[in-house]
Amino acid sequence: MKKIDFSSEDLTEKMPNKYAAVIVISNRAKEIRENLGEIEEKDRKTKPPVIAIKEFREGKLKFADFDLDIINVEKDK
Repeated sequence: MKKIDFSSEDLTEKMPNKYAAVIVISNRAKEIRENLGEIEEKDRKTKPPVIAIKEFREGKLKFADFDLDIINVEKDK
């Protein structure tokens, strides 16, 4: 099992809102889990969340800007 070291500061370097970063990473992990055939052979034994975090830290993930007002409005409903 591979272990990676990261903190919430690592998340906010790429995206100012750490909660939005977690959403991006979890969505990518889900994509990886659903499409394991697209993963490189060396990463096949690595868990999808670990791969997603690694990709996020390396700047490989593309993500739209989150509209925090929409997120907050939906939370209040």
